[in-house]
Amino acid sequence: MQVILNNPYRIVGLPVGATAKEQERQVKRLKQFIEADQDSKDDFCFPALGNIHRTIESVTDASTKLHLDNDKINAALFWFYKGNLITDEPAFDALKQGNIKGAVSIWAQLTNDKEVEKRNASAFHNLSNLLLNSSIINGELKEVLFEKGLRLKLRFLESDFINDFKELATDKTFKITKKELQLMFLNQLQSEIEKWGGSSSNKLLNILTNYEFSAKEDFLKGFVLKSIELIEQEIEKSKSKRKNNKANSIKIANSLLANIKDSIKLLKSIHGASSIKYTSISDKLALELFACGRDYFMHFKETETDPSDYSMKLFKKAKNFALGNITKNKIQDNIDELQEWIEERPEREKQRLIKEDLEFITSKLERFQKRNESISNAKDLVDSCKPKLFKIRISLGVTDDFYLKISGAVVNNVQAMLVNIVNDEQDLFQFSLNPASITIEKITEIAIKKSNGDKEKATSLLQSLIIEKYIAKENLKTTIRGAVSVSSTLGELDMDSQLKTRYNKNNATLLSLASKLDITLETSETTKPIVKPIVKPTPQTPDSGKEVSVSKTKEDHSTWIFLGVLALIAIVEYAIFGTFWIIGVVIFLYIIGSAS
Repeated sequence: MQVILNNPYRIVGLPVGATAKEQERQVKRLKQFIEADQDSKDDFCFPALGNIHRTIESVTDASTKLHLDNDKINAALFWFYKGNLITDEPAFDALKQGNIKGAVSIWAQLTNDKEVEKRNASAFHNLSNLLLNSSIINGELKEVLFEKGLRLKLRFLESDFINDFKELATDKTFKITKKELQLMFLNQLQSEIEKWGGSSSNKLLNILTNYEFSAKEDFLKGFVLKSIELIEQEIEKSKSKRKNNKANSIKIANSLLANIKDSIKLLKSIHGASSIKYTSISDKLALELFACGRDYFMHFKETETDPSDYSMKLFKKAKNFALGNITKNKIQDNIDELQEWIEERPEREKQRLIKEDLEFITSKLERFQKRNESISNAKDLVDSCKPKLFKIRISLGVTDDFYLKISGAVVNNVQAMLVNIVNDEQDLFQFSLNPASITIEKITEIAIKKSNGDKEKATSLLQSLIIEKYIAKENLKTTIRGAVSVSSTLGELDMDSQLKTRYNKNNATLLSLASKLDITLETSETTKPIVKPIVKPTPQTPDSGKEVSVSKTKEDHSTWIFLGVLALIAIVEYAIFGTFWIIGVVIFLYIIGSAS
């Protein structure tokens, strides 16, 4: 330890407390030896402590450092003094002879498990210097010796016997407090340790934080400010690196932790976990660690790399540093959400296997829901999704819940459209048979929907249904034929039991309607509606269902029926275009009454 090996007292070969005359005489003597190229080995330079090479210049320089009281007390803190002639003299003799263990043994007997007293105060001080000097060898710190030497010195400096030491080293008029003396010692020791590098400074601080002495708070104050500044700088560095390279966020966080580990530990040991200073900086650290984990997760979330394990570990580390409720809750909420994401991993793995097929079906469903209702659109959805669903079934299995949900979505959408289409055609057919059976508003809505919003086409459609009733029946038959075909293909898709029940019911209804309308369904039937040449059938009345020959209707009624149709058309036109229709209604009612 250079503060001991190059101590001015050692260079001049004197103990602490030598008088000015003794110092002057010793310096003159040393210079004579040096000029004669001889060594003086019988003084207090103690060669056993380490190499010493004295020159006239070094002796002169050391001598000047022992003129002022402040300099003398500085040097005295790391050198030996005679406080007990009975014990110190034998120890000094052992040191002169190179017997360090002998000196240690003498002073240890006076200090081990002993309180500091007048008779052993110098033993605490002298043994401390000996142990501190022995604690550093070739730049390597011997922690046990270092800590023991440091504690001995602090116990000595905390005692009331430092006044004897001060008066011995300086003039009686020199004033210095116990706290100032401790700070003087610790500042010199810290400067010495910083030259060693490594983690020696942290080891010094760890010892000091666990030991009580007068200057503790004042000495550690500087370390606290320095530690806070270092941690904040490292956090800012981490933020900058993280924003530039989110893929490397985990390494950045680990580097941050390694760089601030000792500083944050020191702050906690000095101030405690509940102090505002520690809480504030610890929360900042927690949030940055959390941000690293979050950015890493978001960067890899949609890739084949699963970031959840690394991010979760970092979230939990961040939580350990979080002290404020807001910070704790924020991190815990994200831990919970990430845990849910981890638990859904098997489901995501399934989706990864079927990603392209799933995206195709999802896209088709989204477009399907915006398209007009038609058999061809329903057929297109089934035909295009069917091979994709079979591929998904191979990947996931026929009983897989997710697969059944996908398949069920296709079935539900197609089935809903088929039901709407068939119901509309039935309403149109019913309207053609008995216009009064359905409200004008409803039939108008259906007509406009079938005409894709074209009101003129909707009007033409309703006119044709009223005048040519067979058109409605053929349209219904064509629609049901197509719906049965699509529904048959739909039945080849997999469904859960509940959906299968609904499908069977709707499919049975379609087959029943086809039977009632005498629609022939071939086993090889495709989903494309088969529209046979429309042959005008003999009209049926809605009540009797018996055929009535048009040629046999009374000539007298033809005029009335024609006028009635014109009136009904007027009503339909108003429902669609909003034209005046009161006259049409009056005529229609009059004609119906007269015809009956």
